[in-house]
Amino acid sequence: MPTEPRRYTQEEIDNLIGCAKVVSEPPKRDLKPDRGHFRNDMRLKSADGGREFRAFIRRSEDLPENFSIGMAFLPRDGTGEIVLLRCNGPHGGYNAVNRDFASYEEALQYFLRTANVTDARTYFADIAQGRLSFAEEEPNP
Repeated sequence: MPTEPRRYTQEEIDNLIGCAKVVSEPPKRDLKPDRGHFRNDMRLKSADGGREFRAFIRRSEDLPENFSIGMAFLPRDGTGEIVLLRCNGPHGGYNAVNRDFASYEEALQYFLRTANVTDARTYFADIAQGRLSFAEEEPNP
């Protein structure tokens, strides 16, 4: 039976987001249609193998500027996943103004860089082909 989720410090959250990760269950080659949006998912694990994460990608079929790319931590204590990072387009009443990305493609780059997915180029053909280049600088705080 799940227990109450424990409270994480900001330092713990920052460490979960920024720790080096590798893909343990790869995303599909293309986004798949699903009830009005395209979706893709993948599983990540920390490079040391001690922590697991679920990454999700959603993009509206009708309004491609409406998207959500994010990552949830999957604690092993049975308390349920904790969403750590979400990169949204300008939709749903959220304040989506962000200096780090202005499009789905830029948000995907930002997500993979911020989540520290070290083997991202293996699974994202557009990145491997150089169409979605990573910035050499650190993201803006």
